Amino acid sequence: MHPNPHPRRAAADADALHALTRRGFLKVGLGFSAALACTALVPSLAGCSSAETAPQAGLSFLRPDDVALFRALLPAIVTELAEAPPPRQALLAHDALRNIDATCAAMGAGAQAELRKLFGLLATMPLRWALTGIRPEWSAATPAQVQAFLARWRASRLATLNAGAVVLVKLASVGYYALPAAWAGCGYPGPNAAVYQALHA
Repeated sequence: MHPNPHPRRAAADADALHALTRRGFLKVGLGFSAALACTALVPSLAGCSSAETAPQAGLSFLRPDDVALFRALLPAIVTELAEAPPPRQALLAHDALRNIDATCAAMGAGAQAELRKLFGLLATMPLRWALTGIRPEWSAATPAQVQAFLARWRASRLATLNAGAVVLVKLASVGYYALPAAWAGCGYPGPNAAVYQALHA
């Protein structure tokens, strides 16, 4: 089963995500740095180099490849998003991506560097295919393929893959369940009005 946390846990999940910046992201970085270094040699050996890709227009951290990754992850992780009509699904995914981008942009430089390693790995076809079983671009991946790869990573004996799966699921689920527009679809009535007003006064 793929993770589908209740929105009441969104704040706790966000705290857990920040806790991973020192523990989980470090495991991800140590496990994948060598692989990424190897793939980085390919353009150099071919006599060409590419400039660092800028963030997607309107975003602060996520690059176009990262956006494609999370567009594939979101409906695989969030059941009600996958079942929403296409126009509503597109709107919710757009807003969730902005939340994910804001979360990534608010992290420290060390955590951002580890995220870059993980996202870079998943954007590189040979490594993505070898480690996730998904050969096509993320835009062509099905929810079933994405769920299968996340399940394999979570069940893996390798701590790097476990940590990578947790980071991806937390980012996607917290980004979605922080949206007030997502609450009604899963039966959450929203926060207590008086408490919400006091916290945001």
